[in-house]
Amino acid sequence: MMTEQMNGHTRPATLEPLRLPVNGSVRPWPEQDEPGQSETSADETGRWRHAVSAHRGWAAAVPIVLVNAVAFAAQLAFLRDHLPWPSAGQVLVAVALESIAVYLAWQAHLAQLADDSAMRLRMAAYGMAALIGAMNYSHYAAPHWRPTFPAVAFGMASAISPWLWSVHSRRESRDALKARGLIEPHAVRLGATRWAWHPVRSARVMRWAAWTGVADPAAAIAGRFPPAGATAGDARGDSGGGTGDSGGDGVPPPPPPAWQSMTPGGDKAAAIMADRPGLTNAEVAVLAGCDRRTVQRARNALTRTGQE
Repeated sequence: MMTEQMNGHTRPATLEPLRLPVNGSVRPWPEQDEPGQSETSADETGRWRHAVSAHRGWAAAVPIVLVNAVAFAAQLAFLRDHLPWPSAGQVLVAVALESIAVYLAWQAHLAQLADDSAMRLRMAAYGMAALIGAMNYSHYAAPHWRPTFPAVAFGMASAISPWLWSVHSRRESRDALKARGLIEPHAVRLGATRWAWHPVRSARVMRWAAWTGVADPAAAIAGRFPPAGATAGDARGDSGGGTGDSGGDGVPPPPPPAWQSMTPGGDKAAAIMADRPGLTNAEVAVLAGCDRRTVQRARNALTRTGQE
């Protein structure tokens, strides 16, 4: 029994009860209970990765800064020998030359993150970087523009900066679009053994999963070949022939589940989870035509009623 002192008196200390989340993992801090707002482990993992990416996004600027610093130093070294200006003026010219493509690439980055058209800005950045890179190359090239190591290194440093920006922009843009549910997750992955022994069936599963948006292999296989249909197909000897959705083995496709004809929303999500309990919130949201919060509320309702 733990005690604590207060005003000279000893009394039992109040212990905060240990809270265990639904999925069984112990957290080092208490969680707030918000009905209808609990998340699955997959959603928590996605939020964690997005937070890490957002808070450590500055690390992506390190190679860009280094590349531009090398290009700037090369420009400045050439200008010190060929431009009879004060040192401040030489630095200003070098900074101005190397910052043009960086500015255009930054504007393209902002446009892409805002889900706006960035192609013209991106092409302008590439073109200006190629021009400045050619200038930097010419400073250190051998006669008749023959390549040397400094020429190639410094010319590439000037030309590659917008391309590095575009790589970073595309990654951040896809993360933001995926968080908003505007792009699809990665397609289902089937194992090499399954492809080797059942190539045609694997292709049918991939085709079905690509249209429905199911990324879980077990859910995709069960969705395309429900247990009854798969057993009947195996009994007739599935040789992989045919191209139709009936499987080419003479077995008619199973009747569609009842939830396919339901109106998109929470009721449809609940029916899908009751029919296929292994699907994640993201997969159910695609099939039900609603957002993940609606799916989570339906999942909480099923959990309370013990139907899932």
